[in-house]
Amino acid sequence: MSAGVCRGKTELFFPPHGEQAEARERREVVARAVCMTCPVLVECRDYARHHREQGFWGGENDEQRVEIRRRTAEPRVVAGARFA
Repeated sequence: MSAGVCRGKTELFFPPHGEQAEARERREVVARAVCMTCPVLVECRDYARHHREQGFWGGENDEQRVEIRRRTAEPRVVAGARFA
């Protein structure tokens, strides 16, 4: 993502060790604002989703990407499961 607006701002997109929840929320608000101005937002988000990246990519944090994967995953078929 050489055209990314985030270049050189890694401290916004990757949490420091031991970051507290409130600090993370503040950091991600700023990161999201940067992402919303970026010409490669969609490509960045798609890359992060496909490669299961950690950190803040394409306007999403890793927890949001996990939730998206969970919601869009195909239903699992459980062998021997019986439904009433």
